[in-house]
Amino acid sequence: MSRSLKKGPYTDAKLMEKVEKALKKKKKKPIKTWARASTITPAMVGMKFQVHNGKDFPEVLIDENMVG
Repeated sequence: MSRSLKKGPYTDAKLMEKVEKALKKKKKKPIKTWARASTITPAMVGMKFQVHNGKDFPEVLIDENMVG
């Protein structure tokens, strides 16, 4: 089920801070996050994330098809 257009996309504030910091420093290190409900933005394309799945942190590479 998708989020209402009236509300707009949900992006976790702490996650976006980590993304902006990584873009400024041009880090290639994966970003560890628990924010699974956060919407993927175009700024995240090409970055690696370690997303918590309840047990461990599998690594996910974000590509253009995942935006939105």
